[in-house]
Amino acid sequence: MEKEQKSFWLVHMLVLFNLLLAFVAFIKDIVLASYFGTSGIADAINLAFFLPDTLGNNLVGAAIGVACIPILTRLTLSKDPMLYRQTVQKTVAVILTGTLLLMFFSLFLFQPIFHHFPIGNDTYSSTVFSYFLIMSPIICCAPLWLMGSSILQASRKFVFPAITPIIFNLVLLIALLWCKWQDIPQIIGGEVFAYASILGTLLSATMTWIYILKKQKWSWSLKIFQITTAFQEVKKILLIFSAYGLILFFTQAGLLAERFFASTLETGTIAALTYAYRLSQFPLWVFIAAITTFILPTISLHLGKNDLVSLKRDLVRSLLLVIASSGFISFIFVFFSEQIVSILFLRGSFTVSSVQLTSEILKGYGLSIIGQSLYVFCTRYYVAQRSMKVPLLIGLIGSCINIGLLFIFVPWIGASGIGYAIAVSSSLSGGVLFFYFINNLLRMVKKGEITIE
Repeated sequence: MEKEQKSFWLVHMLVLFNLLLAFVAFIKDIVLASYFGTSGIADAINLAFFLPDTLGNNLVGAAIGVACIPILTRLTLSKDPMLYRQTVQKTVAVILTGTLLLMFFSLFLFQPIFHHFPIGNDTYSSTVFSYFLIMSPIICCAPLWLMGSSILQASRKFVFPAITPIIFNLVLLIALLWCKWQDIPQIIGGEVFAYASILGTLLSATMTWIYILKKQKWSWSLKIFQITTAFQEVKKILLIFSAYGLILFFTQAGLLAERFFASTLETGTIAALTYAYRLSQFPLWVFIAAITTFILPTISLHLGKNDLVSLKRDLVRSLLLVIASSGFISFIFVFFSEQIVSILFLRGSFTVSSVQLTSEILKGYGLSIIGQSLYVFCTRYYVAQRSMKVPLLIGLIGSCINIGLLFIFVPWIGASGIGYAIAVSSSLSGGVLFFYFINNLLRMVKKGEITIE
């Protein structure tokens, strides 16, 4: 009972930290909206930030962060510190090498890809590329930051990884406040935002690894590519990374398609889409992120110890928290979208027309929250089991449905169609994966691997 209370006290503490993160991020977004509004420069900033954020944070960083946890959790149980340390060091070397190559490729591919995005005149197009050049190192820094966070989570240290995103958003907030108070022109303010983004990412990554090295007292070997038994563990990490990375790739392909369709609409639609997207991520940042941060290393730990009774208990309680929190916030966003956007953003350069445009997209995004939350939660379960075929296939189908619906909804109902397309596709993906997840648990119960108490 004491262990159970400690576990859910930890979830509540993570929720509080994530609430603080959401608060700082919201203040940052409020200042961002007030300063840039839904202008052409706002579109340029969001489009330039999209590729390094997608590759560094949402694709490579998120995938390696999730992939490391089940393997490193098991290695902490094996009581072989040398194998654990070598696995981490070799994985870092592989990821750093890969992301450096990815960054250089992106420098050549950015202009050919985003040349097809009609975001206004040629000045805005060249501005997008100049902002991207500044932010491109995020592609290397973010994966190191998120991998460091996963190392700490695998060691059951959750607080420090919850603090660093707050620091990142504080750096951006301070930079935006300075630009606004100094009345810096928007085009220069965009450069300041770009430099602040890379500074915040680099600072978070550096702090994370200093904390790791201080706590775990590692000595790094220069023979990181030498063949040892650790390479077998690295291969397992990379297999999960590849499968989960594909799932995230499908999601990011959908987000890229959304921004392409937004670029064909009125000026400012990309910025409005970004504001609506960030608002819709509130339950994922605060509640779902806290639960999944706790649940993945916890599932991996229970499976490693073959403690299936505790596994069932933590899965069921966490799932109920996911459904309750995401359902409530989905209801709020759908029925009070315009009031929420007005209260948060209606000031400065963010006008009444900006409120209407953003709130129209937010309604659809609000409907997607439950489906996205279920999909994220259930995927963590399959990652812990190292069985990725089901979420991978469902993610591919869901992404195809999302992109297909964009071709139907956007010409039909305009910008709001972007939100409704993701609402339909994510509800289908989350619902189907949840069905498979429940069936998997019932099969375990039937076999007597989990008992119903």
